[in-house]
Amino acid sequence: MKWWIKLIIIVAMLPVLAYPKMLADSSPEAGSEGTFLWIYPAYVLAAGICAWISWKKRPEITWILVVLLILTHVAMWILVSNTSL
Repeated sequence: MKWWIKLIIIVAMLPVLAYPKMLADSSPEAGSEGTFLWIYPAYVLAAGICAWISWKKRPEITWILVVLLILTHVAMWILVSNTSL
């Protein structure tokens, strides 16, 4: 595995480090949105591991997972900003 794909996967996973801020910004009475927020770190970890593993045989799956990771980060920030209104 080349160094640059490792770097891309790690960088794509880094926004999960803002998770404590997301929890603080979310409303306490968030229903199903809160469930998605609690599952979010496990999803990021699982997607990153799967992207890492799949690079050797199926690099296109790695790219799909990286794009989905980025879209998930965006979606979670939108979810948190909408529930705090």
